[in-house]
Amino acid sequence: MIMKRLLSILVFVLMGLAAWSQAPGTTPVTVSHQTQMLHGRKYYVHIVEKGQTVYSISKAYKVKNYDAVTHVDIHFLHPGDTVWLPCRGQFSEAALELENQSAQNTPSTQNTQNTQNTQPAPTKQTPAKAKPVRKVGKTVKVALMMPLHLDQIDQISTSKFDVEQRGKRTYRQFEFIEFYEGILLALDKLENTGVSIELNVVDVNGNTPAAVEQAFESHNVAQSDMLVALLFRDAFDRAAQLAQQAGIYIVNPMATRSDICAENPYVVKIQPSLEGQISLMLKNMKAERPNAHLYIIHSGTEADRAVREELKRQLDERKDIRYTLFNWTQNAKLASTLKATPGCNVISVCEQKNDQMRMYVSTLLNRLSAFKNNTPTLYTISDWTRDIVDIDFAQLQQLNYHTYTISWDMTNQTHVDFLQAYRDRFATEPVTQLAQIGYDLMLYLGGGLAHKGADFWQNAAVNPTGLLQPMHLVRSGAGLENDRAQLYRMENLRLVPAPVTNSR
Repeated sequence: MIMKRLLSILVFVLMGLAAWSQAPGTTPVTVSHQTQMLHGRKYYVHIVEKGQTVYSISKAYKVKNYDAVTHVDIHFLHPGDTVWLPCRGQFSEAALELENQSAQNTPSTQNTQNTQNTQPAPTKQTPAKAKPVRKVGKTVKVALMMPLHLDQIDQISTSKFDVEQRGKRTYRQFEFIEFYEGILLALDKLENTGVSIELNVVDVNGNTPAAVEQAFESHNVAQSDMLVALLFRDAFDRAAQLAQQAGIYIVNPMATRSDICAENPYVVKIQPSLEGQISLMLKNMKAERPNAHLYIIHSGTEADRAVREELKRQLDERKDIRYTLFNWTQNAKLASTLKATPGCNVISVCEQKNDQMRMYVSTLLNRLSAFKNNTPTLYTISDWTRDIVDIDFAQLQQLNYHTYTISWDMTNQTHVDFLQAYRDRFATEPVTQLAQIGYDLMLYLGGGLAHKGADFWQNAAVNPTGLLQPMHLVRSGAGLENDRAQLYRMENLRLVPAPVTNSR
């Protein structure tokens, strides 16, 4: 089963490489002297002419056809497409001589990529003017930008020994594979409803602003109806600038920071807003324990300041929940403090580093669990069952633990159906939250664009069926942000969805 998935992943990772299934072309290939640095390697740059294929081009440059790199469809090339062919390692003496000639007669664009990589990262200034939002055709065009690490593709081994030792060796090509697989399952479901989506997978090797700029140009990203960018902070910020200039909405699947929506109206943030998460927690508290006092345990440091301040803001506006801020530096007084208000609620927002966090969680659970009668109810924003590997589930259940997580609910038929489809398609089960996120965002956004066109962005609050987690996009700052979340609670030593309440 592991071998089957490794082979399927190889097909995905190789999509950026030239297809070996193409037949030799009939149009003669003239070898180009133009070179370019890509990801630390030197390549010849070849512009495709009518009738040429990767096979015929690679043969002319005397390289293996699977060493050629393209950024378009892996099976067919069109006139004007670009193919990059490595200058070193696969060449005959004649080709090496050509390389030396090229070094002496270098075009001005030879070291474009290398120069970009040495320049400072672009500033975060918002572009002065953006193009109007693109009109959506019958087929929705979606670009997916993510690091595939194609330069390390030759490091992957599918030998029986390496597969069995998988836990001891990791490949960066596997980092985001489940996100892509979730998107594929969503595309299957949308296709069954008559929705046509064309997916353009873009490799951003290096996850840098310079790599984003190069990918935008080589992949024709500006002609997309929507861009999904699974990128690090600086790379995403640059992609968001370019998307705004092109009039394309750009989706960030993983960022928790709301500031990405502050100034750019084309940014879509999928992760639930902190404001929405806290609001739902307070509603749940009021419904389950209407008169309980709330203690907010914090570190008093910058690490938890944003959560602490948002909690205080909402509580001060509500005025119907009594609360006390408790600094963990005074933790010796915690037990005596809680004794004065039995049956209270506790929100832990305290953030510690590495092993200190593990020690903090253990200490807190021991002290809260010591109340055999009228134990507190514990809430956290981050899921401790995922973050603390040796956490005591019995203690969490005793404390009626509530948190946010990406969790499979086997009583939910939608979750069961998704897992079955995932097993059928990929012969394994998802182990991260990425599969759910990719699936949900494509159902929500891809389906919304297909049915409402560009007008979808003006009112993106739709209710598609079959989502695994709640999603509801509203304007936040300039951009769009998901204001829905699913709160879970510990029951029978596992997390299950907490009841939805309409309480204030």
